[in-house]
Amino acid sequence: MNSEEVTLQVYHRHFKIPVETYLNSVTDYLDPWEERAYQHFVEQFLKTTHDNGIVGMVRQENDKDYVYLDAAVRYPINHQIDLEKAGD
Repeated sequence: MNSEEVTLQVYHRHFKIPVETYLNSVTDYLDPWEERAYQHFVEQFLKTTHDNGIVGMVRQENDKDYVYLDAAVRYPINHQIDLEKAGD
């Protein structure tokens, strides 16, 4: 495998957000219930926590009080580094 090859490790991050907080965070979107709005919310959250993950698909459910997001967050993995660590 080429030492410059990178793959992505995917983690699912789960969020429970008060509906009002969520809606106030996505005011730039005409439809706050579209995936781009969900992704925006997660991206902004990751920025505030200095998390360099790359946001992929985000699924949403909600009830009258909360918005529940399930976000696939991807992290690059350099195989050469991983192989070197495995040899230790």
